[in-house]
Amino acid sequence: MTTPSPQDPQDQQQQPTSQDSAQQQDPQLQYPAQPQYPQPQYPAQQPYPQAPPVPPKPQPPVDVVTAFQLLCGVAGLAVVNLIATLAVAIGDRASFADQLVRDIRAQDEAVEITRSTAEGLLLIGFGLTAVLGLVLIGVYLLFAFKMRAGRNWARMVVTMIAVMMVFVAIPTVFGLGAAGGAAAVVAGGAGILQAVLAVGAVILMHRADSNRYFLPGLQAK
Repeated sequence: MTTPSPQDPQDQQQQPTSQDSAQQQDPQLQYPAQPQYPQPQYPAQQPYPQAPPVPPKPQPPVDVVTAFQLLCGVAGLAVVNLIATLAVAIGDRASFADQLVRDIRAQDEAVEITRSTAEGLLLIGFGLTAVLGLVLIGVYLLFAFKMRAGRNWARMVVTMIAVMMVFVAIPTVFGLGAAGGAAAVVAGGAGILQAVLAVGAVILMHRADSNRYFLPGLQAK
């Protein structure tokens, strides 16, 4: 019995496989080459349009900032003036109540109103006056903030209010000590200081740097 002798590795490499020999014997068994399909050409993606850069918000000049601080001082003095005025009115509510009773009876004698009822009506009126005064002070502060933000219409409104304060304060300057009581003196002094601060704020708001801030068209000139 003969044992198979191991074949030389070179002989194994030289021996063709059955598939290769079959392809060499029959050319029809060769597989055709795969066709090359054209790759689709996509158009280049256009970049999205970018929004124009937002210009930085101009900072208010020193004069405008100082004017805003003065206007805040005017609002604070307005609160002091309101409290002092209400204190004067409440302290003298007895005479106001008597005057209210006389006025009502003069208009219609059939209407009966007591002094206590008149005082109650006056207290309600004082409360409504306080609420209305605080609302007006808040609106004034809103105008001041808009002025600092560069709104020219707010500057004009604040200027007109300052002119009104000056006209109201002129009689107080000459009759500051006419009314008795510390509350009346405080109210008169607060009104005068309001007018002074308001005038200072108006002057600062209408200087050259301030005009360029409120009217940007002047910067090119």
